[in-house]
Amino acid sequence: MSRIHHKSNMTRKSLRPKGEEKEDRDEHGSSLDCLPDDVLYVILLKLDIQSLGRVCRTCRRLRSLAEADFVWTRHGEQNTLIQESSWCDQKQKIVSKHTECSYKEKIRLSYNWEAGVFQSTVITQNPVKQMPWLRFDETGLWVSSEQHIKCFSTRRHRGPKHHLHTLGGVKHDVTHFTLQGESVIAGCSDGSIVRWNKTSEKPTFTYKVHDDHIHKVDVRENLIFSGSADNTIRITDTDQLAAKSRVVKVIEVEERVWSVAVSPDGRWCVGGTAASTDETPPLIVWDVESLTKFCNLGTQHKKGAGVFDMKFESPNLLLTSGYDTVIRLWDMRTHTCVCNWVEPFDYANYCIQSDNNMAMFTGTARSSMTRLWDKRKSKPVGIYHPPGRRRDSPVYSIAYDTSKLFVALDLSIHMLDFSVNR
Repeated sequence: MSRIHHKSNMTRKSLRPKGEEKEDRDEHGSSLDCLPDDVLYVILLKLDIQSLGRVCRTCRRLRSLAEADFVWTRHGEQNTLIQESSWCDQKQKIVSKHTECSYKEKIRLSYNWEAGVFQSTVITQNPVKQMPWLRFDETGLWVSSEQHIKCFSTRRHRGPKHHLHTLGGVKHDVTHFTLQGESVIAGCSDGSIVRWNKTSEKPTFTYKVHDDHIHKVDVRENLIFSGSADNTIRITDTDQLAAKSRVVKVIEVEERVWSVAVSPDGRWCVGGTAASTDETPPLIVWDVESLTKFCNLGTQHKKGAGVFDMKFESPNLLLTSGYDTVIRLWDMRTHTCVCNWVEPFDYANYCIQSDNNMAMFTGTARSSMTRLWDKRKSKPVGIYHPPGRRRDSPVYSIAYDTSKLFVALDLSIHMLDFSVNR
C-alpha cells in the first residue's frame, strides 16, 4: 500500500471533521474582504470616526479604502480644518502652497488644535525685548532680529533650532518684511527699504524712502508699498534706475500708518491708520492703477479703532484686526463689513493670519495669547499659551502650517507642534 505524505492537502482534509470544513466555508463567505469595493465604501460611509480608525488597523485593503478622502469628508464638516493656501496670479485662484496631508490626517490634527494638544519648542531667544516678525515658506521659518533676518529649519531631522541662513548688511533694525518669490523685502527703523535674494547675505537693493521708521511693507511685482510713522504711504519702483524717480507716489494720510496691504490682483492698496481723530478713518483704499484715493472704510467706528494688521483673503475680501479688539471681514465690492468677531478678553489684536478658508489666527496684545477662530462660529475655537513664556508679552507675529503654529514674543520664538499623538 502506498504511503501518503503527512503534510499533503489530502491528509489535512481527511483528518478534519466535515462540520469544521462547512464552518470554514461559511466564515470565508461572510468575510468583509470578499465584498467588492463599492459595497465596502457604503459600509465605511456609515461608520463613526472611532470605528473608521479601527478598520484602518485590520488589513491593507480595508485600510486603503478607509483612508480615502471622501470617506472622511462628512466628519470634517463641523471641525476646524487647517489648510495652507495662497493666491496664485497665474491661475487666478486660491491654491495650496505646500503638499497637503490627507483628509483623515486633517481631522486628527483638528482635534489636537481644538483640544490644545501640542509640543512646544523654543526656536530662538532674544537677549533684549524686541518686536520680531515671522514668515514661513518651503525653505523654513524667517525671523527678523535687530539688523538681521534669519531662516530656521522646521524639519524634524534637522531640528527646529537648526540655523540655515542669515540676511544682514543693514545698519538699522528690521521692523517688518515680506517674501516674494526668491526675494525678501524689508522696511527698517530709519525709513529705508531693503531687498535681498534668499541665498545672499548682503542686500541687492537699499533705498531711503521715509523720514521715520516703517511699520509695514507689501509688494506687487516691481512696486513696494510701505507705511510709516511719518504719516505717509509711499510706492517705490525697484526697476527705476534713477534714484530720484524711484518713489513714484507719496500718499499723505495725515495719521500714523500702522499697516499696508495690496490685493492679490494688484488692484487695491489699503492703508490702516491709527484713527486717533474723528476725521481720520481706520482704513483708506487707493486704486493702484491710477494711484488715486478710492474710498474710506470704517468711517462709523469709534475714535482710536486703529488697524494693526490686515490680510487679503481674495481680491475682494479683506481681514483686519486692531486696537478696538474686533476682527472684521470687508467686501471690497460693496465697501462694507460683512462679518465680525469680538475678542472675548477685550485685548487688542496685534496680528492676524488665515488659510483663506474657515480658519483664522490672531495674536493678542497681552498674556502671550494666540487664538484660533472658525469663521462659522462667533467664539474662538482654541487658545494657546507657549509654556515657559513671559505672560505679559504681546504676540507680535504668527505663522502656521497644517500641523504647526509659530509664535513671536518679545524675548523668544516658539513652535507649537500639533502633530503629536494624544
